[in-house]
Amino acid sequence: MPYFIPVRKNMRDNYQGVSRLHDDIDRLFGGNMFPGHWMRQNMPERVAEQPDITPMLDVTANEEAYFVHIELPGVSPEDVNIKVADNVLTISGEKKNEVREGVRVFVQERGYGTFSRALSLPEDADAERIRAFAKDGVLMVEIPRRKPEEVRTRTIEVQRG
Repeated sequence: MPYFIPVRKNMRDNYQGVSRLHDDIDRLFGGNMFPGHWMRQNMPERVAEQPDITPMLDVTANEEAYFVHIELPGVSPEDVNIKVADNVLTISGEKKNEVREGVRVFVQERGYGTFSRALSLPEDADAERIRAFAKDGVLMVEIPRRKPEEVRTRTIEVQRG
């Protein structure tokens, strides 16, 4: 049975939740609660470079193909990159925040910034024929399955040497 395994490049999740909590508390108290942004300044460099948001996804399959549905509301197809390298499917891009001058923000719960999801492809995935569609805020990636090769038997005549 084939498996799609989410690929994690490093341990960014350990710091990301704490950093977001810090930002929320800082914003709540007008930026005076934790001057200097200690968490952000002391995080390892590789953690700070990681994606800002992690969109949710579903992976399903039938006899002909695998299907990846990834929630990307507010992201235009032009801002999405899909690549396959070393049998890993990577979906990345950016969800942009529409900042308008002269507007005060009272509540901001939606996440903005870069995103990236990587999935290890099963052996029978046909990476050459992958297609992607965007509809109603959901990116749908179709990964066709290769048909198992038929086992061919051949009789080999033994000759006298």
